[in-house]
Amino acid sequence: MESSSVSLLQFLPPALVLILLVIASFQFYSKYVQVSKELALNLRKLANTVRTMTDGEESVRRNGVARVFMNTPLENIWKDFAKTLHAQTSIQDGVLRQKRSRMTVPANHFFSVAAVIDRPLGTEYFKHLPGILTGIGIIGTFAGLLFGLSNFDASNAESMQKSISLLISGVRDAFYASAAAITAAMVITHWEKLLYNKCLTALDELVEAVNSSFEAGVGEEYLATLVQHSSATNEQSRSMKDEFIQAFVPILKQLESLQAQQSENLSSSLEQALTDSNRRLATHLETAMIRQIKAPIEEFCKKVDSRVQSSQATQNHELLAKKVIRARMADNTESSSEAL
Repeated sequence: MESSSVSLLQFLPPALVLILLVIASFQFYSKYVQVSKELALNLRKLANTVRTMTDGEESVRRNGVARVFMNTPLENIWKDFAKTLHAQTSIQDGVLRQKRSRMTVPANHFFSVAAVIDRPLGTEYFKHLPGILTGIGIIGTFAGLLFGLSNFDASNAESMQKSISLLISGVRDAFYASAAAITAAMVITHWEKLLYNKCLTALDELVEAVNSSFEAGVGEEYLATLVQHSSATNEQSRSMKDEFIQAFVPILKQLESLQAQQSENLSSSLEQALTDSNRRLATHLETAMIRQIKAPIEEFCKKVDSRVQSSQATQNHELLAKKVIRARMADNTESSSEAL
């Protein structure tokens, strides 16, 4: 019973490896092989259809190529490429008609490998799938060895013989699973590269067909048109410059007069402001000086008045005394004359 359970445990890693191998192989076939075959077939069909439209009028050919890419995965890529086509026109029988379409950017710039092949196929994953399968096989081998060694019993000869037989069978199954994984990885690698090269070849055919449908470069006529447009642009710029100058002369004169008037107004305003400020400053200075000088002058005047008053009083007393003396002398003279 124990040997059967141990053998089942040893068979588990190879079984897991085989299951993962089957799942990876089915995913590779369904999501890469079928999709790449369909993509290569569609690219070849588009290339053949576009190649059949190289003849005929320019407008019909361009519209026809646009209808070829309509409702396909490459429709948006074609629209981006069609924006770079430069239409050259000419007058025929009094009607403006499209003469040709110049290709200014190569088609492989838009119909690139990354946009047309790598993105729909998911090549980044499937390029590493063989390495993943190889790693799974190696892990399965080591898992089988670990299971066999972990259940190895060397207590007696009989158990040792059974353990060795189980270990060998487990290692054998693990190596088988690892070999199957490595073989599948090699097959997937070869198949993936083969299908990828077919898609690249089909894409090259499509790019070549698109490039052959339109002329590359600008051409002499296009250069002549550019020269005419540049000369016309120069003439228009000159006339516009003259018109601008004529239109701006009166405006500049008006601005100059306004600036002169504003300068005069500003100078008069400044003069008036300075005059007022000087007048106010003189008034303040006069008031301050009067306040500083008034008190000493009043005190000085008071002193002078008091001295003048005292001197006048003294003079009055002297005059009065003189008058009294004169009166007495006159009285004495009269009395003496009467006595005689």
